[in-house]
Amino acid sequence: MSAIPGTASGTEVDKATLLEVLREGGEAFLQSVAGVSEATCRLRPEENRWSALECAEHVAVAEEVMLGLVTGERKTRNAEKPKRDGRILRSATDRSVRFDASAQSRPRGRFSTLAEAVAHFQALRGRTLRLVAETKEDLRATEVTHPHQAVGVISTYECLLLMGTHVQRHALQIEEVKSSPAYRTGART
Repeated sequence: MSAIPGTASGTEVDKATLLEVLREGGEAFLQSVAGVSEATCRLRPEENRWSALECAEHVAVAEEVMLGLVTGERKTRNAEKPKRDGRILRSATDRSVRFDASAQSRPRGRFSTLAEAVAHFQALRGRTLRLVAETKEDLRATEVTHPHQAVGVISTYECLLLMGTHVQRHALQIEEVKSSPAYRTGART
């Protein structure tokens, strides 16, 4: 409960922020795959770049991995550690900087259709949203070791924030795929 009537506690503000970022990220991803057909979802913009289906697979698997981190065993976080919210919000959607996906979240053909990958993501994102909405926990008080080399040890809150921005990053990547000459040519045939 907030100390001042009519104001929200830091935990309530954090939850509201997370819910907004998670919803926005999910919507951006769903909008990016809307209209991508099963015939075009496998088209790559270049030989060494991911197709829309591969992006969707990565998004779904990464969501599963990160949800496992925030629902699994976590460590107490030192309150003195810096908060990196702004950095996560800025850098996660910066497509000018490339990151290699962790080995466990790289596309390997886990889903036979785009619809299957999207449905898997939606089910997981629903669980993530419920977790945040229902928690009474201070999500900044614990930390997880993220499997991605660019992130490392982050608070549970930061991991959830990353989950929201991560899908936004790949929604932008799918838009890049859709605007590529290879995709446009393949979509016409």
